[in-house]
Amino acid sequence: MNTVLVLTHDEALRTRLLGTLDDYSAFIAQSDAEAVKILRLIDIDVILRDCVGLPRGLEAFAARVKEIQPSALTVAIGGAGDEGEAVDFRLPAGFGAPDLRDVLHRTEEKLRLVRELTALRSSVATPTEAPAARADEPWDGAAFGRVLKEFTRAFAAGFHLPRVLEMFLDAIGELVRPTRTALLLPEADGRDYRIAAHRGLAPQIVESVRLPATAGLARWLAAQGRPARVHELTDPEIVRELKLLQSVLAVPLLAHGELVAILVVGQPVVGSTYGRRETETLFDLATHLATAIRDIALHNQLTREKEFSERILEHMSSGVITIGRDQRVGTMNRRAAEILDLRAQGVVGEDLRVLPSPLGDMLYDTLRSGRAVMRADMQLALRGLWLEVSTYPVRGADALPLGAVLVFEDLTAQKELATQRRQAEQTQLLTRVVARIADEIKNPLVSINTFIELIGERYDDPDFRKHFSSVVRRDVRRLVEVFEKLAALVTEGELNFTTVDVHTIVDDVVSTIEGADDGLGKPLQLEVTRDPAPLSVKVDVPQLRKALSYLVWYLTHNSPAEHARVSVSVGRHTEKGVSDNVQIFIGSRTATVAPDKLHRLFDPVQMVQESLIDVGPAVSQRLVEALGGDLRVRQARNELAFVVSLPVAAG
Repeated sequence: MNTVLVLTHDEALRTRLLGTLDDYSAFIAQSDAEAVKILRLIDIDVILRDCVGLPRGLEAFAARVKEIQPSALTVAIGGAGDEGEAVDFRLPAGFGAPDLRDVLHRTEEKLRLVRELTALRSSVATPTEAPAARADEPWDGAAFGRVLKEFTRAFAAGFHLPRVLEMFLDAIGELVRPTRTALLLPEADGRDYRIAAHRGLAPQIVESVRLPATAGLARWLAAQGRPARVHELTDPEIVRELKLLQSVLAVPLLAHGELVAILVVGQPVVGSTYGRRETETLFDLATHLATAIRDIALHNQLTREKEFSERILEHMSSGVITIGRDQRVGTMNRRAAEILDLRAQGVVGEDLRVLPSPLGDMLYDTLRSGRAVMRADMQLALRGLWLEVSTYPVRGADALPLGAVLVFEDLTAQKELATQRRQAEQTQLLTRVVARIADEIKNPLVSINTFIELIGERYDDPDFRKHFSSVVRRDVRRLVEVFEKLAALVTEGELNFTTVDVHTIVDDVVSTIEGADDGLGKPLQLEVTRDPAPLSVKVDVPQLRKALSYLVWYLTHNSPAEHARVSVSVGRHTEKGVSDNVQIFIGSRTATVAPDKLHRLFDPVQMVQESLIDVGPAVSQRLVEALGGDLRVRQARNELAFVVSLPVAAG
């Protein structure tokens, strides 16, 4: 079944019906009178009539249908049961898509049975004579010349497909004088063939007829590869499709074995069918047109793809430049022209040396070597532009690349922003460091200034002098330590190496800390365990003392105010594959440090913002590494410890 007539003026109902009729040639009528006109013109299989929106008169309409086309089946939609039995099937007004498909399936089965019965009856009847073809008379020279001129114009029409098809049909009309002609092309999805150009067909046929690509006439032409003449066909479905197009001859347009179009030709003006020579000539001309249609379709496809690629390049945020084997610029998108401040019209087609250096050199190297460059940062001499550049070879079947592509991003604004951010961060850091230094030295200076103001009045008081000496000594020592730490962070003084027993340095550190009175600000319990054997190291003694002292003070500072306990252990460490080391283990079970702070303990930039005491480990690490050693932090469940490793001095 190919043709369905939808009879309703309800637009919503029509849309519902057409949504299920994708596989049919659907014709539309809005009244019984309009439907009758279509029935007289076109062979309709099924009529779907709206009995709700249209006036009553279903029985009269069904009887009229049987008079015009006895094989047509009528389906009443929403009709009342008392309107007679003139219709073949009924659909309720509130039908769904499954209901409609079920009715269509039943109509197909009924039509198939009727047609098989008709074919059986006709097979036992007296066979009819085939229509006589026109005599194969020689072509008239002048007329044939005009036809060839028309064909020349058609094939010279370029890539404008509608114009080519119209000229081709004009040439066919001059050649064989048919009553009607039409060219059918496949739709975009390839499922159906629709009329693309015609002469003499009714508008309803042009708008509604569709031939399935996998059945009927289209399938026969694709499989047989030869013209189909109506009197030679045995399949009634194919005959019906030809008659639906009001034609007696169908010619396939084949290119590379593919059916690219169908030419259907109606009866000749004189005679009832076409002779052998006319059919062969139409087939030959159709084959040439098929090649032209295929080339035009390929050209249009390439044009669309090129336009699509150009639109993509046009709207890319990255600059894109391409060159070919001739080393000339083939493409330059809008963004590339904006970044480089060049006119694309003045660059495309020119030698790659027109590009700012080193962009042209990078493209040339990729073209010659086939090596790609991935996301390389560079600054051009042109306006100091910072670019992130990538190059890619365009490869074909040959070993040598067909061309090269340059893709780049403008990083100038990002670089400037990063520089400004870095300057702001440095200014902010300097502000914090200066504020921290001012905070660290303010209290010692206040106490010193207070005692200086009082010393003239209370100098003879021995208790005052004793207290004055203790406080001033402590505060001066704190000031000296502040500046020593800052100096150790930013300068590398000259080191004087001496071979010494590490026990001596540890003893000096312990004595200094224990004799610091209340300089630590809290009671400190300092325990020392050691290897009794001498452990010689070659170090700068004052610098090592400072490093160890800063670690002890850091652990003390991070211990509770009521009590601080630090243990110092000295011994030799032997590890397979590594020379002997002297290890100084400084740990505390009272000190606690947050895990996030522990990770940045040796980063002076981070720690100096918190406290100049907290910067002590970073300073100690710098000093120990300058002496050739190593400093690590170790945190166990109940203990925080620093491990200082120094190479044993050669005996």
